[in-house]
Amino acid sequence: MLKIWRSAYSRFGIHTEFPDDLQDETVTAEKSYTEEILEEIAGNGFNAIWVHGQLHHIIPHPRYPEFAQNSHLHLRALRNPCRKAGKSGIKVYLYLQPPRAIPVNDTAFWQAHEEDGGQTLESYGDDGSKFQVRSLCTSLPEVRQYIRESFAELVRQLPELGGLIIISASEYPAHCYSNRNCRPGPVRPRKLVMDHIATNCPHCGERQPEEVVIELIHTIRDGIRSVSTSLDLIFWNWSWSMYIDPPCETIISRLPKDIRLLIDFERGGYRKDGTFINEYSLGYSGPSEQFLETKAVADNAVIPVLPKFQLGTTHELATVRSLPVIESLFRKAEYIRKNNLGGFMGCWNFGNLPSSSLNAFHYFLTLPDDISCNDALLMFARKNYPEANPEKMVEAWNLFSEAMEIYPFTIPFLYVGPQNHSLALIPEKGPLSGKKIGRSFLPDERGDSYIDSETEEFPLTEIIRRLGFMAEIWEKGTRLLKETLSANHPDLGNAIICGAAWRSTFNMFRIYSLRKQWNDTMTAEWLGIVKEELQVAETVLPYVESDPLQGWHIEGDFYSFNAEMIREKIRKIRELISWSNVH
Repeated sequence: MLKIWRSAYSRFGIHTEFPDDLQDETVTAEKSYTEEILEEIAGNGFNAIWVHGQLHHIIPHPRYPEFAQNSHLHLRALRNPCRKAGKSGIKVYLYLQPPRAIPVNDTAFWQAHEEDGGQTLESYGDDGSKFQVRSLCTSLPEVRQYIRESFAELVRQLPELGGLIIISASEYPAHCYSNRNCRPGPVRPRKLVMDHIATNCPHCGERQPEEVVIELIHTIRDGIRSVSTSLDLIFWNWSWSMYIDPPCETIISRLPKDIRLLIDFERGGYRKDGTFINEYSLGYSGPSEQFLETKAVADNAVIPVLPKFQLGTTHELATVRSLPVIESLFRKAEYIRKNNLGGFMGCWNFGNLPSSSLNAFHYFLTLPDDISCNDALLMFARKNYPEANPEKMVEAWNLFSEAMEIYPFTIPFLYVGPQNHSLALIPEKGPLSGKKIGRSFLPDERGDSYIDSETEEFPLTEIIRRLGFMAEIWEKGTRLLKETLSANHPDLGNAIICGAAWRSTFNMFRIYSLRKQWNDTMTAEWLGIVKEELQVAETVLPYVESDPLQGWHIEGDFYSFNAEMIREKIRKIRELISWSNVH
């Protein structure tokens, strides 16, 4: 079974108007994947890793002499981890989104290759900057020839690769329809939640996006198969729904037969309370309705399927070591077992720290198909926590699952909610400044307005209500763990940090609600919440101190919270309380 993972210490690369290809993961992974890290990954049950690259930085081509000026560095840096990984029984998969769009500011390139240009649109850098990029139009035979020949050369140059993972829709612009809000003709508001951008490519504007995508997939496949008939080739269906409605049969039915299809396991599903799941989730076990429909189409087309998970943690709470929703992990593993799937991809570029969640998932993969969830959890508890009461362990895990089932799950809450950094936020007094809190996955400056988290589905009052219940239920679970695990057990510390994040987020939203309509009569209520928040911070501090990786958002490579930030928060809260008592 293929089990794909990656190191938490390897950097995805930087998306910017002025790209530096020496910051690409295909260069930096050489140092990130030490033999010790690879052995740790293998020891956690995985046999493959993925590394992000950009084709035009790796492989030179005569049509575009500007490309791959440092090709030798990328190739050398890739060969080394491939060889080291092989010693640990691990294969290296290269993750690509070809052909990536080129910034418009690269005037020398576009003056030389104006005829190859397609869609032009605004892109967002990792630093929040906006800039124009332009696609290489894959409707042009010359561009497809470049892609086909470059993939053939990639495979020639890197026979050590275990395989390739290809995505054809992304936040990053690539082909003329790759960005998720580009479409020809009329908009379909039921499916598109972003502002529509009209296609301005004169070639692709006459075609449907699914035609462009399937043509690109075959071009890539043909280039690879011209050199290797055995290299594992995986195409990911991420957001094909922006081209055609799920299950995207028009694309899947025309896929090559010698590839595998990677499908998001939870996206496109509905939780028991009717909440729509459109991101990776541990609170929702899946499989989603969209996954099942897509798999049925793939089965009919005789295309093998791999599910895409995030097993450690998700944007639900991305800054903890793991979200210990063990029942959900059992359900995901159970589906793989019962459907004889050939593997899975277990993480994105965060949520990939070692944890007992990984042990649980791999353990559940080994169990017989007829075992019940409760029995599986009891067996895992007995095996991995011999000093603990297994019934209490399972009861605690069930409470964590119960809490996650009421999580206010929406894309706005996940991406711009305060939950990832609430443990470091200062509960100020008085009217809001109006500055927004920023993106949860990048180190934006943190404001005091959470307005972008509020939605029609989950207005502020409902967010507060749900977070309050979550915190209460989770704390019941941690009390059970305290009764049966040693005080310094890392799983207890991790669970307490998760619970503190829920309680702190609840408190910060309550304060935000007061400050939205602030008047001085609210001071007493504000002070009561602030004192609760002080208690949360003082309680969680020793557990964060004992695990320096807690609070680290791996995707953006920054700390949302850490011990130093929590100590500073405690100091400032005490000052606020003292000042309020005097005044």
